[in-house]
Amino acid sequence: MWELRKDSKMEKIYKKARAKINLSLEVIEKRKDNYHNLISIFQKVNLYDELWLQKTNTNKIEIKTNIEALNNQENIIYKAYLKLKEKYPQITGVDVTINKKIPMQAGLAGGSTDGASFILAMNQLFSLNMPKDEI
Repeated sequence: MWELRKDSKMEKIYKKARAKINLSLEVIEKRKDNYHNLISIFQKVNLYDELWLQKTNTNKIEIKTNIEALNNQENIIYKAYLKLKEKYPQITGVDVTINKKIPMQAGLAGGSTDGASFILAMNQLFSLNMPKDEI
C-alpha cells in the first residue's frame, strides 16, 4: 500500500501518496467536529504525489513543492505537523518536499492522501509507535 525508502540512520524517508477515485460515496451525517461520517467504495489508481521528509535540527517544518499555492500554513501537511508536535514534543524539525502530480480539487483525494502519507512517514521517521486508531 505505502512505499517506504529510508536511509540507514532513519533520517530521511520517501513515500508515494496514491490517488483514489470514489466508486460510491454516501454522506451519512455531520459530526460534532464538523466532519462527516461517510460510506465509500474507492479504488486506488496509478497516480501519486511524491513526498520526501528529512529530519532537521530546527523545531519547525519547511515545505517545498512544485505547486506554489501549497507552500503555506494552510497546507494539510503543515497542520498535521503542528498537531503531531502538540502530542509528541520529541519531534524535531522536518524538511518536506512534495512533487505534486495529483490534480488539485479533482476528487482524487490528493490532499487527504498527502496528509495521510505524511502522518505515516512521521510515525516511522520519529519512531512514534502511534496506534492504528490514532493514525
